[in-house]
Amino acid sequence: MSYISPGSALGCTINSHRKGWDGSICKNAETWNCSAKQQFRTDYCQQGDPRCYHIHVFEEATPYCLVDDLGIGWLLEPHPEALNDQILLFWGKRFQEPRGISEINTRPKDYVFGAYRVRTVSQQKINEFKTIWKIEPYTDGWVRFQQPYDLTVYYRSIMGGVYLKEVNRVAVENMFEKAAEKANMANPNWHEAEDATRFEQFHSQLSEWFEVARETAERHNITYSSKTFLPTPPVASPLIVSSNPSKNPFEEQLKGIEVKKASNIMPIARKVDFVAYHLIEKDLVKEKVKTVYGKEVLDAVMAVSLTKNILILTGHPGVGKSTLAMELIDDPERKLIVPVGSTWRGREDLLGYVNPVSNEFEPTEFTRFLFKAEAAWRKNLRHTYLIIFEEFNLSQPEYWFSDILVRSQYPEDQEKLRTLDLGGKKIRGVDSNSSKVFISPALRFVATINNDHTTLSLSPRVLDRASIIELTLEPRITLERSKLELEEKQIMAIEELDALLKYKNAMFSMRAAESLKRCSESLQLLDMYSVWDALDIVLLQQVLTKVRLMVGDPSNDSLMQGLEDWSENYGKHLRKCASLINNWTEALKDGRDVIQA
Repeated sequence: MSYISPGSALGCTINSHRKGWDGSICKNAETWNCSAKQQFRTDYCQQGDPRCYHIHVFEEATPYCLVDDLGIGWLLEPHPEALNDQILLFWGKRFQEPRGISEINTRPKDYVFGAYRVRTVSQQKINEFKTIWKIEPYTDGWVRFQQPYDLTVYYRSIMGGVYLKEVNRVAVENMFEKAAEKANMANPNWHEAEDATRFEQFHSQLSEWFEVARETAERHNITYSSKTFLPTPPVASPLIVSSNPSKNPFEEQLKGIEVKKASNIMPIARKVDFVAYHLIEKDLVKEKVKTVYGKEVLDAVMAVSLTKNILILTGHPGVGKSTLAMELIDDPERKLIVPVGSTWRGREDLLGYVNPVSNEFEPTEFTRFLFKAEAAWRKNLRHTYLIIFEEFNLSQPEYWFSDILVRSQYPEDQEKLRTLDLGGKKIRGVDSNSSKVFISPALRFVATINNDHTTLSLSPRVLDRASIIELTLEPRITLERSKLELEEKQIMAIEELDALLKYKNAMFSMRAAESLKRCSESLQLLDMYSVWDALDIVLLQQVLTKVRLMVGDPSNDSLMQGLEDWSENYGKHLRKCASLINNWTEALKDGRDVIQA
């Protein structure tokens, strides 16, 4: 999924700052790690040059944040008002004196520093090549949290946008509730006394502001997209905005230039010297792919029809690679599934072999399908024929797929080069006078691959002839696709666990969602009291069992801290999962690796 739902919060990373982002330059900046590059700290901060993008984020008088065009221009260039009224969180890595952020190569948690209710965003031209964006909050719409920085939220990246993230609204509201509880404790340790007042104001208005943010996004018809921002029609939303609407800003530039009327301009006819055999033939399937995986995946699949005849789908187990491949073409007579074997070492494993007794070629189902595609081509039927290889890299494709790989690359008018000699005097069971098969130009291959210790890497020879698309599914979309309705807190439990464990390849997959659905529909049969019980057992059996933790791995520290926080938040409802995570903590302390199976 590649868009931000209206009503959700946004978030972005900022550099840490030992002065609390009050506009002051850090002292001894050269020795301080704020996540900015060392060269920047040496050349600017250390010299007293206030070029830090985030130095004024929580400044008392006029707070603002600067963002480089490279990270956010994809959204703001076509629609500068896209962030107006939105809730924007600022986060970064935990830091402490004397050196700032730990330099250990781990993936520490992100800690929320504060938030804006965005009032305006303006473009700042530095020079011909450099542009930055200035984000300013409402006067009463910004807050800086007190220390320590231990407030975490679940977020997901937006494909194509390297700066903005999406944060679930309920997660943000829960975070503020916890912050309010801490603020009521003794010695809350605010940066400034005014921070406490601002927090109370922000917290009390947050729910209402979220509604305004949703209405604003819907009113502007804004769709936040990863690679293609969908603008409104030019007539309704002109790209050039002038302070003097009566004057065309390009008027002076157009003087003396003869402009032909549009009606006199004839479109240039382009000759199409090839036929595209599409992997997706129906609009209904296109819309389904777009809904589940996003427009980027749909665009990529459609592009393969023009560029390659081999599409490789990769992604975590259960993400839906095989399902997508099967749904590309809905005619069962024009598609074939071929499970690749780990023992395949030559073309006979794919195509068949010559019987030494009868001298007839014994074809496989794959070879029979090649003849079916050839027969359709001879009859001038130009429909796509699809072969799906399951577990394509379970053995080395160059060994058994080489002949097909080479022959299918030749132009469709080179029939001799596209013809494969199978051997023997004839093909058993095939109505043919020879033992040769023509590789139809309408033939397309889709392969699914996994990346683990049971598979082999693809060689450059294969990769050069194929297009690769990685599939990802967010837990929320996975649940929607399985038609499973859960409470928001249950969805958040899945999302946050998925975010923690995806670096261990322990994802909440479609298979887990389907299992959860079946268990939820059979609570009485399973002697379970609620959906929480079903969720507890499914996460335990189908997510946590994939985790491996090695003693001495420095990344385990931040992961276990995150899992312990997760257990604290959801352990009341997910007792089995919380108990297992506690066992992991004890095992690592005792010097024992955690291996589930």
